[in-house]
Amino acid sequence: MKKIVYYIAVALLGLNFGSCSDFLDLPSKSKTDSESVFSSIDKAEMAVLACYTGIWMQDAWYKAQNGTDEMWSTESNSNANNYAANYVLNDQSCPTGIYTTSYSSIERCNSCLKGLRAMSLSGEDERKCHIYIAECLAVRATCFLNLIRYFGDVPYPTVPVLDMTTFSSSRVDRDEIYDGIIADLQEAVEILPWYSEGFFSTPERISKNAAYGLLARTALYAAGYALHWDLNTYDKSTLQMRRPLDESRVRKLYTIADDACKAVISKGENSLLSKYEDVFRALNEGGVYNPEEVMFEYAEFGNTTNGRVGYTNGLCIHASNALYGKTLPLQLIHPTFYLSFADDDTRRDVTVGNYSIDAAGNDIAVPYGALNLGKWRCNWKAGPRTATLKTDVNWPMLRYSDVLLMYAEAENYLNNGPTEAAKAAYEQVRLRAFAGDASRIGITPSTYDTFFKAIVKERAFELATEGWRRTDLIRWNLLAETLAETKANTERLAMREVPYNEVKTYRAYKEAISTSWKDPLVGLTYIDFDHQPTETEMSELVVRYGGTWNWVNMFTTPNIAGETNSGIAGQSKILGYKENNNTLPAWITELYRGFIKNQAELYTLSTTAIIDVNPGLTGQQHPAY
Repeated sequence: MKKIVYYIAVALLGLNFGSCSDFLDLPSKSKTDSESVFSSIDKAEMAVLACYTGIWMQDAWYKAQNGTDEMWSTESNSNANNYAANYVLNDQSCPTGIYTTSYSSIERCNSCLKGLRAMSLSGEDERKCHIYIAECLAVRATCFLNLIRYFGDVPYPTVPVLDMTTFSSSRVDRDEIYDGIIADLQEAVEILPWYSEGFFSTPERISKNAAYGLLARTALYAAGYALHWDLNTYDKSTLQMRRPLDESRVRKLYTIADDACKAVISKGENSLLSKYEDVFRALNEGGVYNPEEVMFEYAEFGNTTNGRVGYTNGLCIHASNALYGKTLPLQLIHPTFYLSFADDDTRRDVTVGNYSIDAAGNDIAVPYGALNLGKWRCNWKAGPRTATLKTDVNWPMLRYSDVLLMYAEAENYLNNGPTEAAKAAYEQVRLRAFAGDASRIGITPSTYDTFFKAIVKERAFELATEGWRRTDLIRWNLLAETLAETKANTERLAMREVPYNEVKTYRAYKEAISTSWKDPLVGLTYIDFDHQPTETEMSELVVRYGGTWNWVNMFTTPNIAGETNSGIAGQSKILGYKENNNTLPAWITELYRGFIKNQAELYTLSTTAIIDVNPGLTGQQHPAY
């Protein structure tokens, strides 16, 4: 991992393939600079590595994935991330970082593609050159998919800035972009080596395995629903959610996705780890790879490419904790999402942190209004962070379970119901979730509609907080109804109404302590009560299960041994109607406050940071803005 980060740093600093603040604010490169970069295949490889730096960014996991049935933002109503989570369309809610860094990497890819294609090589160097070209095509395609997912029709540059005839670029119909990047990925999968061939030493680079998965993902998005408008008039009345108008195109795209997934599955190189927990322990630990499942991951280890994954979206750790250091979660898991898991689904306590860590390392149960994102935990690291806001946690860009679920989805669509292969792929994911116990996974649905609904649900459980839920719901045209249902359910839970009328108010939990790196704790052991546990009941728990036990009211903020919410370093909201003076808490009434169907499915473009610096976008703002 350190090797790829080092190379990226060299490419960025030494070769002037630097980052940029917007699409047009790009560093000039002279003919001599280009010739120097592509004077040898080794230097060219460093330039290719620099292309990866904008493929993922903080805005993607911190701003743009909020506001679903999985998670919500605890920040104030005037905060940019709160605007984004609640679908308030304005310049602040725009995830500008996704736009600018994606185009920065696209420019690097375009420059690399030009330089690589001009190289005259033979033998192994020629083979490497072809592979690097394929890599650039796959990286560029991934960047364009990110742009389309969040902004819809966007500029589509395929040559370096210096080769453009104009230095402004207008929106291009996304179907044209999809055709282009699918063709790029189809070319890439023909050239890239399988991971088992050993050409790439880590899954931080795109192998044939990963490229097939990216191709399937892109095809499914291209076939799905999206918010469209008339690109000639930009008339607000033309806004509509729809699939591509040509049904034969939709079917062709599903076939591309199906074939791509089938290629990975048939190859037999990829598989699921036996324990769901191990996937995320490795990512948090750093320097540990499981390429059989995590087929592609974004490198964030070391001083040069490093993010705050786990700081604002992870397990809450007290500011005075001397071992792990402070984390301050500003994203939390929806309590209704937590309660939707089966109790014995092993993914639940990995995905949802049911505790926080105080200054001394005591693990304290958190109420429903403070459930942490559990996949990103600084206490699961192998040792200290580089710095407070540099957590050294790689991000999973593509996992094999995603490929299995995409395959099941494509098979279901193409055959108007699940095939045996589709069911097998779906059940493989379910079996791992329930520790291999087939009796616990339920009966797999057999009709198109019921199987599709099962896939929608399973993707939520399996891929929660990994950055796909919001745009998955959009491509299925389920966002509006999912948000409405989530808000209504959160209100019902607060008021203990059906189906939450039997949810217990109090939780007794067995105390634990976290005082070592690679902390073995996943979730606290607990017993729920419909009343405040008595001293006798607490003593009986000690006798029965050993250890020390405490309790928390799950519908309010913590009240444990003098600890207050501020003492646990994080955001906690009262959930209960009764506990909030017979009033629904404001955070619930304000959920998704800006959402308007057929408007808020896409972000606006920042006026100052995007439109004003590109004359080609003048007059091409989101029509609902």
